[in-house]
Amino acid sequence: MNDLITTLQATPPSTWQILSVCALVFALFMSLIPGKWDPTRFINDKVKHVLTFMVLSLLIDLAFPAAGVCWWKPAGLMAFGVFIEVCQHMTRYRHFSFGDILANGVGIALYMGISTGIGSLAAEGGCQPWPECMGVLFNL
Repeated sequence: MNDLITTLQATPPSTWQILSVCALVFALFMSLIPGKWDPTRFINDKVKHVLTFMVLSLLIDLAFPAAGVCWWKPAGLMAFGVFIEVCQHMTRYRHFSFGDILANGVGIALYMGISTGIGSLAAEGGCQPWPECMGVLFNL
């Protein structure tokens, strides 16, 4: 696991930026297809929103590591979530949902909580560097 995390961090930010854009486009595509065509339709909708926005938050963090935790990352992802809901409202087969926007915010907040918790462990000297923090977090 430590090798995987080290490799993820060693990957250039430009690679993560491309993957982030691809993930954002994919999330938009998946949110606009009719429900009957959604291969993940058996998973609870709110769970999908939380997981999707946790992953998007991770990708944005990896894509812009020098920015640290700043307001534009969660705000941008929340705006993207609202954009998705507005686009869904424009279709005949999807609808706007404040619950989905709330679930997106929960996913972003969970990611920020986990990443902040790992960062505080590292700052206290509890574990150094990042791979060791992940080992502590996931009991590896």
